[in-house]
Amino acid sequence: MSLDRHLSLARETPHAFTIQYPPGREYFQGRFASDAASAAGFLSAKGGLTGLSEFGLYVHVPFCRARCLYCNFSIDTRKDAGLFAGYVGGVVRQLELLEGLLPASARVSGIDIGGGTPTLLAERECERLLKALGPWLARAVRRRPLSVETGPETASREPAKLALLRSLGVGRVSLGVQTAEAGLLVRINRKQSRLEAETAFKRLRDAGFERVNVDLIFGLPGQGLAEWRGDLKFVASLRPDSITTYDCLYRGKGRGFSMVGARPPSPAAYGKLYEEAHAFLTAKGYHAPYGSVNYSLHRHETGTSAYFEGRLLDGLPYLGIGQYAASMVGCRWWFAPPALWDWLKAVQRGKALPVSDCYALPEEERLAKQILWSLSFGFLDLERFRAAFGWGIKPRFGPALEAAQEKGWLVRRGGRYCMTPGSFRHLPELRSLFYTSGAVEWMRSKEGSASMA
Repeated sequence: MSLDRHLSLARETPHAFTIQYPPGREYFQGRFASDAASAAGFLSAKGGLTGLSEFGLYVHVPFCRARCLYCNFSIDTRKDAGLFAGYVGGVVRQLELLEGLLPASARVSGIDIGGGTPTLLAERECERLLKALGPWLARAVRRRPLSVETGPETASREPAKLALLRSLGVGRVSLGVQTAEAGLLVRINRKQSRLEAETAFKRLRDAGFERVNVDLIFGLPGQGLAEWRGDLKFVASLRPDSITTYDCLYRGKGRGFSMVGARPPSPAAYGKLYEEAHAFLTAKGYHAPYGSVNYSLHRHETGTSAYFEGRLLDGLPYLGIGQYAASMVGCRWWFAPPALWDWLKAVQRGKALPVSDCYALPEEERLAKQILWSLSFGFLDLERFRAAFGWGIKPRFGPALEAAQEKGWLVRRGGRYCMTPGSFRHLPELRSLFYTSGAVEWMRSKEGSASMA
């Protein structure tokens, strides 16, 4: 299929082309779904988990105070101490079961505890969880392998909990500020204040974490250059070790934007916001290749966690612990049960990696996912792809690379294809070049259009 069809669809529906591949879960469900028996056979077979030499570990803690309107993650807004304790018990049990499936020689690239807001757990439950991760932390091979997400409310009010996290091995914390503009906070149903964010950051510094990251989102409903500049200035004044800037997604089920009639910005508007951030943060001493959304004060660091660097840049396998957590090994991609009690019952029955949805992906589809992840760092590294998969990008996506270079969106520099300055506004089109022909045809179909709505 001609890549012109990819580009024309990206121009018609730019917000359908995001870092989140596939374009809709229904696309994989209709073509590459694998039954539970097949998935279980893969997990127990030689070359499945038994063949792992290095992998990332993700622990999902779904609890949040409220659902922000931009969020479509698996979260739970119930506030029940018994529920929290039972959930942590399930995580601890799953970690114990998983240890029996993996070779003793397997190493961990990084561990992320995300959510949700993991630090909503009581200190006692945080301690149980982190101690259960001790054997996994001992397998780690990268610097600052353990990273935890937190929010301004918790981090500003509970310094003792932060001290506990640091004492039990957490080296990196990511503070989800997202925005400090009062009007935007109300619009996205996020309950925090600028003062709380500032206090939270100070508490994190006082606790002695080696790296503190701050998350910001651009492209929020009603967010213009003035509001974005205000957020950038505020966060840069704190001097975190790294700043992650996410382009706000509107595609996908579960987001609450439809409740407020929010419409996504144009690609050109996203581009202006990105250019503002890249120029401003670079001038403030932060480092990032053009096109990357991850900025670091430390020149030779990406700014992201060890887990995400291994997963997104190195294509390492990763295993998910907890409700609806995702895992990927080779071309197998699967999810734990989405309902909390279904996941917990499965773990209680002795399932180390309970499977809900599972997909056996063709190499082309697996590579498309990896390319889109890597583009969030502003480049495609040929050697990293070869090391990860044993095959390169060119044999399967040579025409896409040539088209991107002809359009002036990518340029070859040594062993990398790098995004060119000014090309961020063309990111939907650039991404579309690496969507498989099957995905684009599905998106063009009546089924695809309905599923993406």
